[in-house]
Order: sequence, then C-alpha cells, then structure tokens
Amino acid sequence: MVFGYTPLDPLVVLWGTLLASWYLSHNAVKLICFMPTALSLWFFVPLVTNLTLWQTVPLLLTGRVLLKGGLRLPRFARPVVIVVAICFVLSAGYALAAGADETRALIRILYYLGIFATLAFAYEMGRRPEAYEILLKGLVVMGIVYAVYGAYQIVAFYTGLPVRGIVYSSSGGSIMAFEGGLLRINSLTNEPKRLGYVLFLAAMACVFLARMRDARRARQLRWAAVGIFVISIMTFAGSYFIAIALFGLGVLLLYPSRATIYIFGAVTIAIGVSVVVPDLGILEALQHGYERRMAEIEVGVDGTVVYRQEFFAWDYLANNPLSYLTGVGVGQYYSVLNKAYGVGAGYNEFGGLMPLNSNFLEMIFDLGVIAVVLVYGGLMFLIFRLRRTGETFFCLSLLFLAAQSLTILNLLYVALFAGVAMGRLVLHRKGAFQGNHLTSVSRSERPYEIARLASYHDG
Repeated sequence: MVFGYTPLDPLVVLWGTLLASWYLSHNAVKLICFMPTALSLWFFVPLVTNLTLWQTVPLLLTGRVLLKGGLRLPRFARPVVIVVAICFVLSAGYALAAGADETRALIRILYYLGIFATLAFAYEMGRRPEAYEILLKGLVVMGIVYAVYGAYQIVAFYTGLPVRGIVYSSSGGSIMAFEGGLLRINSLTNEPKRLGYVLFLAAMACVFLARMRDARRARQLRWAAVGIFVISIMTFAGSYFIAIALFGLGVLLLYPSRATIYIFGAVTIAIGVSVVVPDLGILEALQHGYERRMAEIEVGVDGTVVYRQEFFAWDYLANNPLSYLTGVGVGQYYSVLNKAYGVGAGYNEFGGLMPLNSNFLEMIFDLGVIAVVLVYGGLMFLIFRLRRTGETFFCLSLLFLAAQSLTILNLLYVALFAGVAMGRLVLHRKGAFQGNHLTSVSRSERPYEIARLASYHDG
C-alpha cells in the first residue's frame, strides 16, 4: 500500500530545523554530522511551502554569516569565490530589474546565498580536527538508514505493506518509479537519481571510517559499505551509473596503482548481484533503461513529450550563443525556455516547474560560463591539492560529486565537501596533521591544540 503526504511531515521538518539551530548555538561542529542528511532528506514535505530541510538549514547558515559579518575562506579560494559572487550579483540584479519572474529570482537568490553560506560554514568547521570523523560518522549513519529503508521499500511494495512513495509537495499524490518492470527505490530522498550519489558517498565513508576503528568494527563497516553500494544499484538511475563510470576513469588517473582493486571489486559486486540472482531481472532493467535513454537522446526536442529539460537547454544555447557568456538571469531559465518552446519546457501543463537536472547547465543559465569555468576549474585545483596532501576521502568525494553534478543538482553537497576539504588543507599547512592524526603535539597537549586550531582564522 503506497501512501503519500502525512501530518507528520511538517513536524519532522520543524524538528530538523530546530535541531540545526540548537547545534549552531551550542556546538556548531556537530552540525557537520547532520548536514549530509539535512541536504538530501526530501522525504518529508512541510505544509503550505516546499521549504524542506535542504532549504531551511542553508537559510540558517546564511543568517549566521550575516551575524558574523561576512565569509571567511582560504586565500587560494578567494579569487574564484569573488569572481563567482560578482557574476551572481550582476545576474541577480538583472533578474530583479528586468526578469520575467521576480518571485523565482528571489527564491534562487536565497538558494545561492545558502550555497555561499554552506561553503563558509563547512570551511570554518573543517579547520577543527574533529570535523573529519564527525562528517564520516554522519555519512555512515545516513547511508545505513537510507539503505535499510530503501530495501524495505522493495519488500513492502511487493508484499502489500505500507510504504511511502515519491512526494513532491503537500498537495501532490504519491508515485513509485519503475525501470523495466522493477521498482526504483528513492528511500528518504525525493527521487531515485538523488538517492544514488548520497549512498555512494556513504559507502566510501564506511571504508574510510573503518581505517580509524579496530579490526572487528572495521570489518562491520566494510560490509556496510558493500550493502549500501548494492542497494544503490536498485535506484536504476542512469545519471548515477554515468557518474560512477566517469568517477572510475578519474580515479584511475589520480591513483593508478591503488584504484584497480576497488574498481574491480565494485564491478564484481554489480555483476554478482545480477548473475547470482538472475530472476530479479536486474540486467534486463538496466538494458531497458539504457535503450530508453538512447531513444530519448535520438529524438531530442522533437519528441511529443520531452521529459529531459536538458534537450531544450542545449538547443537554446546553440541558438543563443550570447547566453553562454551572460546567462539569462538568476532563476529565469524556466520562463525563457517556456517562451522559446512552449508548454513542457520550463513549466508543465499545470504550471509546475520543470528544472534542469544538471548543475553545469543550471549555472550557465543563472551565472554565465565564466562562473561555471571558475567553479569547475576551482574544483579540479582543489582535488589535485587534496591528492598531494593525502586527503583521499575528500579528493574522491569531490571527484564523484563533480561528475554527478553534470546530470543532477547537488551544488549544496559540493559546497559542504569543498568547504570541509579546504579546512583540512589549512590544518595541513599549519603542520598539525599527517593524514588524519595530530603529529606536532603530545597527547596531553592535544585538547589545547585543537582549541587553538578551532579559533584560527586564515588571514
């Protein structure tokens, strides 16, 4: 029995927002543990508005930045952030002054302010030595909970037990997604494609947290990583599988001597699940999904119903090359695409938004290509610096998020991981860490050194 919106939804969102507020006022670094869940939990929808936790928590962080009087970032990141901020201000000003949709412009402005605030908060917390382990724990707990409920969705749907489907608003119904006749799980996120990348990051977190635990606990965490990854396959999300393939290629370039065993292991698990239990029809579902997506690409904007807004976006940019450079104004691409292509582009027949499922394209339309080149160039620079300093988890996480951002909206996750990673680089520069452990102070002095580093501001 599939059910949808319940009166419990706004209470959960309110509780999560209050919890984040409490962390900010009492022990801000602990919020890092909750952030991965808050930025992906779209299972509970509040009443009247669609302000879920991935919107309310960044708004809290924006208020915190305003109270503190500005952003604090490392020197090497400031040029990129300053130029992107200038592009944002110019585009936002144009959208408010001459855009077709001022309401959407205001909403998107708050969204980008939340991204800047998330980056600054994550950087501030990342300079605290304990933040790394706190983030790993938060990812592991989130991954286990999401994976367990995802598995329950499969069991419940086929046995008639009550299960929550995909809910987009408090007024909408509940649906279940399928691929080749098989259920696509969405767990506690809103859609299957948004579940895949958070489970992948959680599986990686299990592996890295295992390195910090005794043999027994490490073995449990590694098995948890395998289980979470297997469950992520059941999303049947083409964008997720493409991101894994791009990630694998990137890892081979960054870690050629160490990557082979992990890539081989992941492929073995995926094939094993498909071959050992052939009656599940996993291979057939994957083939069906591939063929369907290839057919969509071949038809493009000429289809009777165009599901993927990216086809309209690429066609519009090809016909309006100046939009590459300037964008069309923050939050205005819905109206621009709708005006150019009619109903089904930008807005559906009911007036609902049809967003682009690509941070890459969305930022081009919102901010222009200069900002996009700087963001992705800055990410690549950060990834290589993390590679050189031995911060493998953040190096791999940002590599995967960058690949996934081409086909999904995950910019808040990118800001969270990039911010903490930059904080870790500051700790390395201060000589307090080797890998993930304090090295330059004695055990008795470590509490005082942690306090000193926590208060350090990179001038």
